[in-house]
Amino acid sequence: MTMFRATRVSAILAATLLCLAGARFAAAEEGWLVSLKQAQEQAAKEGKDILMEFTGSDWCPPCKALHSKVLTTDVFKTEMAKHFVLLKLDNPNDKSGQSEEEQAQYKELSAKFQVRGVPTVMLADAQGRPYAQKVGYGGTPAEDYVKELVDNLASRTKRDEALAKAEQASGAEKAKLLDEALTTVGGDLALVAYKEVIDQIVELDADNQLGLKGKYGLQSALTEIKSSRSTNPQEMLGKIDNLISEYSPKGEQLQELMLMKASVQFRGDRDTAKTTLEAALKVDPETKTGKQIQQILDNVFKTQDNGQ
Repeated sequence: MTMFRATRVSAILAATLLCLAGARFAAAEEGWLVSLKQAQEQAAKEGKDILMEFTGSDWCPPCKALHSKVLTTDVFKTEMAKHFVLLKLDNPNDKSGQSEEEQAQYKELSAKFQVRGVPTVMLADAQGRPYAQKVGYGGTPAEDYVKELVDNLASRTKRDEALAKAEQASGAEKAKLLDEALTTVGGDLALVAYKEVIDQIVELDADNQLGLKGKYGLQSALTEIKSSRSTNPQEMLGKIDNLISEYSPKGEQLQELMLMKASVQFRGDRDTAKTTLEAALKVDPETKTGKQIQQILDNVFKTQDNGQ
């Protein structure tokens, strides 16, 4: 081998080794784990919580924006390291760099917590139970994004305090404390991550004297219907009518059920769907759902009526 070729080979090898070393260094500097088990162990050891990022790193534009504008900034790296162990749960198109365990873990956790879109950032305790979440990314500056995440630590403190008090209580008082704990978490997340707590509340308020059986029982049933893959309209309508009969919902809860009912009816009978929406609107036109129903009546039905 000539001196020129030897020098060239050495240069290529050196460059390759530098790239590999740089990649390893970048990964270590970034500080993200890809195993929930490891994240839980580290969080327990260090007395921290877990930040889970559900992402689609190579195809999702908001995920890429969140990564470049927030997750790689100095303020994020500095502040998050004080409070959280970072766990990346990625669902890329190119899975060649992932293990089968990582892919299976994403499917399991995204289904368990009913992740409907990415990016979704969840904050969880060391046991892996979420207490706050942020869905999507609209360009919030890194400092504001980080502050909001850190502020959510107060929600976990309130949750834990209420749960601790509930352990020492019974009857209606226990039901109220459990409700207080779930209120700090938020409705959607509470329904998917705290089912056993909801079951306790419903059991403790079996006669619905506190209104909690109706609140959580109906919400839980609604979540099951929304996540159901049933395509049988009559089956779906039957379930909705049963909920209305069993829980006698009022106000916006009733409107939500009627809106859901109208969406099923619309597939086969537009006039019946319109009648259901008009009845739902009369319940309370000023609620968020009422205003949504009015928009549907204005934009969908009037447009179709004019086109006939």
